[in-house]
Amino acid sequence: MPITYTWTATSLIGYPVFDGETDVVTRACYTVLADDGEGHTADYSNFAYTPLDPSVPFIPYADLTNEIIIGWVQYNIGPDLIAAIQGSLAIQVERQVTPPPEPEVLPLPWVPPTPPEPVPPAPTPEIPVTL
Repeated sequence: MPITYTWTATSLIGYPVFDGETDVVTRACYTVLADDGEGHTADYSNFAYTPLDPSVPFIPYADLTNEIIIGWVQYNIGPDLIAAIQGSLAIQVERQVTPPPEPEVLPLPWVPPTPPEPVPPAPTPEIPVTL
């Protein structure tokens, strides 16, 4: 089943007043949830938007949405980091669904194997002799 990635802003950090604007967001914390219906995992991170780009129109705090914030995050981290985050999460989901084999302790190849301890013969039960 294909993996669905859900990006969610979890908190916003900023200044009450900055460059004449109020409630200016300068950092977003976010999670990325990966779910394929059988396994799921998430990653948490944050991204700082500094310095603020004066060529981008200011969006009032009350008008911000999860889509806007995640759009800013993804634009700023770029497609390579997006692919790396989602690739790492995909591996974690796959390991939940199909766990890799457990590692085993291997003998040291330069140490000769220890011969097994001899097993003493089982005692023979005494059978009473009748004459």
